Amino acid sequence: MKCYNHSGREAVAVCRACGKAVCQECGLETGNGIACRQSCTDILAEKTEYYSRQAAHLKNLKRLNFLGSLFSIGMGLLFIYFSFMGYGVVYDLILLIGSGFTVYGMVAQLVNMITFFKSKKNKPG
Repeated sequence: MKCYNHSGREAVAVCRACGKAVCQECGLETGNGIACRQSCTDILAEKTEYYSRQAAHLKNLKRLNFLGSLFSIGMGLLFIYFSFMGYGVVYDLILLIGSGFTVYGMVAQLVNMITFFKSKKNKPG
């Protein structure tokens, strides 16, 4: 593969921002990989910052999914508890709602656990 800027030179790397092949002279080593020029260095830094923010956001979403499913289970159990305070259609409805919350929370928790273990299994290294 030849350098994008110097057609007579062999490329030693590929710019992580734009994908162009670069030779030893054209390649700029950044903390985030090889870039072909200053604008690509800036783009690469922005991408790295964006990916780190997305990773932090994903971690927060996982935590919220976990807490949300526990909240749903707790509310469901609370509804079920109050449904035994009396008799009639209203209390049957409260029992049904509580059962729905509890089942939903348990299914959501199961999905969270399956996703967690699959991500650990597929993690490189």
